Order: sequence, then C-alpha cells, then structure tokens
Amino acid sequence: MQDTATHQQATTTQPRYVTDRELAPILRVSVGFLQKDRITAKRIPFVRLGDRCLYDITEALAAVKAMTVGGTRTRRGR
Repeated sequence: MQDTATHQQATTTQPRYVTDRELAPILRVSVGFLQKDRITAKRIPFVRLGDRCLYDITEALAAVKAMTVGGTRTRRGR
C-alpha cells in the first residue's frame, strides 16, 4: 500500500515531456510555430533527444507566462 502512494508521488513530481504535436493545442499555437521557434527565437525551452524534440509542459507554460505583456493599468492623474 505504501509503495503505491510513493509511486504516485514520484510520478506527480517528475516532469512530463510531450511532443510538439501534443503541446501545440495546449498553447493554442501551430506545430509549425513550435518548429520555427526551436530554430530561430528559442523562447519555449525544449530537450533534444536524438532526433526528437520534447517539451516539459510545466517549463513551456512558465516560459509563455514569462512572455506576458501588459497587465492592469493604473490610473494616471492629470
């Protein structure tokens, strides 16, 4: 019983790697965008494993959040 709890805890803390085809709908971008980003801007972190490129979902979401522009506007006095 304790082994099951330990296994569940270990799997939740491990990073989950996905392909660009799995990540694209999560970020609401095209696969081509991710492919182009890997070559040019490298804004979204990825891991190259042989000829495959994999993305850690939490790192990809954190990178997108870091690119946030704008936010709440403060009222300026005249």
